[in-house]
Amino acid sequence: SARKVFGQPPSQLKFKQEEGPEMNTEQYFSQKYKIRLEYPDLPCITVGSKGIALPMEVCTIVKGQHKLGRLTGDQTANMARYSCIPAFEREKIIQQIGNREIVLNDPLLAHYGIKPSNKMVEVSGRVLGVPTINYSNKTITPRDGSWKLIDAVFSLGKTMDNWGILDFVGVRDVWQFIREVQIVGGNSGMNINEPRFVENPRINSRDDDFRKKEQIRQEFKRVHKSYPGLQMIVVFINGKPFPIENKE
Repeated sequence: SARKVFGQPPSQLKFKQEEGPEMNTEQYFSQKYKIRLEYPDLPCITVGSKGIALPMEVCTIVKGQHKLGRLTGDQTANMARYSCIPAFEREKIIQQIGNREIVLNDPLLAHYGIKPSNKMVEVSGRVLGVPTINYSNKTITPRDGSWKLIDAVFSLGKTMDNWGILDFVGVRDVWQFIREVQIVGGNSGMNINEPRFVENPRINSRDDDFRKKEQIRQEFKRVHKSYPGLQMIVVFINGKPFPIENKE
């Protein structure tokens, strides 16, 4: 498996053979495998636990590998949509896969006493009753796992007095937004004070993704250091010019 891109290209990366003179990777592939590299100036890729360097053009990417690390915004959205498939539709898809892939009369499996089935296992279950949610002014019974908070007042409303706003896009009327947040919070039994800071840091949209993310991270570090114990930071940011994941 590929681990990282090595800095040196095959035309420059030299190594000492167990038997024979020192040579670069380009020469090695030419003599050993009779392969003439078309792109000897591209960086090598290190593979395996020993970190063996190979030219890019002799490597292939196996399909269907597990993706490590964070997904992109579009990939996360697609995954969320797929996970929201109703149970009966998911059952139908799984059943179709089972009918296609499971061999019922496999002689090798029969030899070992294994008899596969393309039918799902049925188990007994029970449906729990819907819980009720008590607010200070009313009781709500959720429907389909959700409920509306319109006119609901929390029994123990909290105070938010240590928060701020980072506006990377230049919202026209930030204070109108703040007033609406205070009104909605007050109607729900919360006490929301004015933010401790409203700042408009500028990020150069022409910078590469790494520089943009790094600048945004530095802004977060700065406000956390300047305002200890922050309860919340509201961030206005465009997804396209500044590709940074929500969890970051």
